[in-house]
Amino acid sequence: MGRHLENCAGKTSPESLKNYDGVVFASTTGDLPIPDKQGFLDWIKAGHAFIGIHSATDTFHGWPGYIDMLGGEFKGHGAQVSVDCINADPSHPATAQLPKVWTIQQEEIYQFKNYDPAKVHDLLWMEKHPATGEPGHYAVSWCKDYGTGKVFYTSLGHREDIIDANPDMHDRKNSVEISKAYQAHLLGGIEWALGLKSAAPLH
Repeated sequence: MGRHLENCAGKTSPESLKNYDGVVFASTTGDLPIPDKQGFLDWIKAGHAFIGIHSATDTFHGWPGYIDMLGGEFKGHGAQVSVDCINADPSHPATAQLPKVWTIQQEEIYQFKNYDPAKVHDLLWMEKHPATGEPGHYAVSWCKDYGTGKVFYTSLGHREDIIDANPDMHDRKNSVEISKAYQAHLLGGIEWALGLKSAAPLH
């Protein structure tokens, strides 16, 4: 595992990043061995894409620059629950194929700190706390401009039956339709971040 991380980290050096249009942090946690942290942020700012999936917000807790770039930091989660996600922007590629209220049958739902809805463009959010039911603004997915680069983040993607649409999966709690909707959500966010699909200017 250590050698694998070193190989991945080598690809995040300023020299190697010249070969890529974007990076994906898929369920990363803790501190990754990025050789030049400021160079990594500068690369995103210079017009490249950062895509964060699920626990990408549970990564680099001690690096304020990363948290600022991403737009939020993992605070915690409770038991897996069913939630109603409000589609904040039905015109965005990441949410265009989702209904106005998208019900997920079971998922690990994050709460965040260092998140300011005024500094990101919300895509999915909840109007009540997933555990307590307390009314409020609870983020699920967002995007933002970062310099001339683009950042897309979704906190969804913990359960295998969210990610994988295989109808024969054992003990499936989420329908195949939910899995396909999640895949469309993720693909749309990636396409937007890479500039392959456009959206209205972010506020």
